[in-house]
Amino acid sequence: MGLTGKLMISLCGFLLSMAAPPAYAQLGGSQQDAASIINGMPPDVLAKVRSLAQILQQGLKDGKISDADIQQGLTSGQLGEKLKQLSPEAGQLLEEISDASRQGKGPGEESLMPLMGGLGISPN
Repeated sequence: MGLTGKLMISLCGFLLSMAAPPAYAQLGGSQQDAASIINGMPPDVLAKVRSLAQILQQGLKDGKISDADIQQGLTSGQLGEKLKQLSPEAGQLLEEISDASRQGKGPGEESLMPLMGGLGISPN
């Protein structure tokens, strides 16, 4: 799986971290779970997730953010703020993806729980 794919997976995990209650325990996941989630996204939501992944990828390339920053952002719930610092477009994309998810157009919380575990992230 390429870097963009991994970033898309991280972003999916991030979306759940914004909405998941702290009572959930860490669950296991796999790349198959992640691929299934990504493949199940509506095209418009997937395009937005890809755009966010590209913003992250460019930030990594330019040295504006590191893998450690991304992991820390995911675990602390601050990845959204880090993304907004990379690009003004990121804030709008995050809002649109979150809205789509709340409206049932994106991956649901239940389908993202195994992905979070696969990323080594506990929503606690």
